Amino acid sequence: MRYFFIICATVASLLLLVCISSFTVSKREYVILTQFGKPTDTIKTAGFNWKRPGFLETVNRIDRRTHSFTIQPIQLLLGDKNPIVLTFYVCWRVHDPLLFFQSLINTENATQKLGDMINSQLGNALGDFKLSNVINTNPTEVKLAALESRILRNTDTSAQDKYGIEVVQVGIRRIAYPTIVADAVYNRMRSEREKEAMKFRAEGREEATKIKAKADREVTEILAEAYKQAEILKGEGDQKALKIYSEAYCRDNEFFEFIKSMEAYKDILSQKSTLVLSTDSYIFKYLNNLYGHKKDGH
Repeated sequence: MRYFFIICATVASLLLLVCISSFTVSKREYVILTQFGKPTDTIKTAGFNWKRPGFLETVNRIDRRTHSFTIQPIQLLLGDKNPIVLTFYVCWRVHDPLLFFQSLINTENATQKLGDMINSQLGNALGDFKLSNVINTNPTEVKLAALESRILRNTDTSAQDKYGIEVVQVGIRRIAYPTIVADAVYNRMRSEREKEAMKFRAEGREEATKIKAKADREVTEILAEAYKQAEILKGEGDQKALKIYSEAYCRDNEFFEFIKSMEAYKDILSQKSTLVLSTDSYIFKYLNNLYGHKKDGH
């Protein structure tokens, strides 16, 4: 019985020793081993690991996932002396766990340091930008992407060297203006919109003038072509009429003269006019007798 308790105590001691001398590392973290506060080892791969038992070595876990936070809004001056209120967001992760642990220890300190770095970089960078580079109706004049790229590049370089942090992304979350600037912005936007509207109206009037001129030209060409065809048809009709008259005259000249006289009577007598003519006038040839002869028998 005594040996049984000895064996159980030994097994329990071994299990306790294993528990206080071993640990696991997951894929989402780094581990820094410290001995009395001094780093002794850095573990970056997931799995089962050993350490000195108990307080001789301490396991310090560092989250290796990407973190994000929003910086408090800050009011700064642009290069044209216009104030602007910017709110930035930051995405970051631990690049060098040992340097991160030695300089910052935890994510709360990292958030504070990164926020200070972003604000400092903004103060330096905004001096090269004007209000028209922040908000503009012309997309080519807006330089927000260039500002974000510049802040990311400078902050990432400094953060990696000082704190072992990789800045993955920074961006503008919100832009606000003080009242004095907001009025100026709205007025400038209204002016630019009115200028753009005037440009579109002028282009529309120019295009309308071109369309009208083209339509007038086409109408003139169509009318000219129609007149040309009408004159051609009229000429052909007159030619055929003369031919018919000629053939009719050749066949029976007396009948032809009779028809032409009747047409002349119709034209003269249909008008409200008074004519004084001699009864011997040739025009009364068929009014004197049916056959168109004069009374003396000629």
